[in-house]
Amino acid sequence: MTTVYAVKQKLTEHQETGANTYMTPAKNMNEWYKDELLFVRKVENNEVTVFRSMDGKLYTLSEVKLIDFKLL
Repeated sequence: MTTVYAVKQKLTEHQETGANTYMTPAKNMNEWYKDELLFVRKVENNEVTVFRSMDGKLYTLSEVKLIDFKLL
């Protein structure tokens, strides 16, 4: 479980050092697989945009959806 604020802080910290920020689903869900690696691209408008390499698409996650994800 994570929040938009926590992701924004971690992303800012990682951007300063040049590191990547990752998230994973905490459990298997409809179209998400537990421990699938997602790359955090940006945080804006109280939403997190992640890149999913499994299908090559960007997804926008709201605060409510982030409950089922872990920040690495």
